[in-house]
Amino acid sequence: MTIRGIEHIGITVADLAGAERFFIEALDASVLYRIVPPGAADNAISGDQMTRLNGFPPEMRVTGLAMLRLGNGCNIELFEIDPGVADAPGNISQAGLNHLSVYVDDIQQAGARVKAQGATLFDGPSDCFAQEEGRGNQTWFCRTPFGLLIELISLPSPLRYDAQAQQTRWIPQR
Repeated sequence: MTIRGIEHIGITVADLAGAERFFIEALDASVLYRIVPPGAADNAISGDQMTRLNGFPPEMRVTGLAMLRLGNGCNIELFEIDPGVADAPGNISQAGLNHLSVYVDDIQQAGARVKAQGATLFDGPSDCFAQEEGRGNQTWFCRTPFGLLIELISLPSPLRYDAQAQQTRWIPQR
């Protein structure tokens, strides 16, 4: 068996069209396909069709479902469900998946773009430290309008690895 990497990350949002717009405008994502387009609730997928596949509650339904491509990394799958969910502000202290990190070449420009699309920027950009320290290596966190915590990261300088490391960190190609 060969593990090739993360193919996609699923995110449930209150407003599929708004989340699509954020990823497209702020992070240059592109829509690959929409299984259930925004506003096409008549194409909804019932929960009882999905519950045996992934544990989705049978009493709910998927009212929006789109697959987006994010640069040279993994894909983003967006879900909108009924009954709807309330977007909640994410933070690092939460159990489970708590943020996405998006590699950028120009962290200032990326920060300006996410802010223009309604994201709240935290202090930054911040210089990386420890094994990630290096000239130009920086991170900058933001929270999207739908509550997702995103870390913008740029690592132009080499990283230092622990002696027992058998691989190097994957960095998307230019």
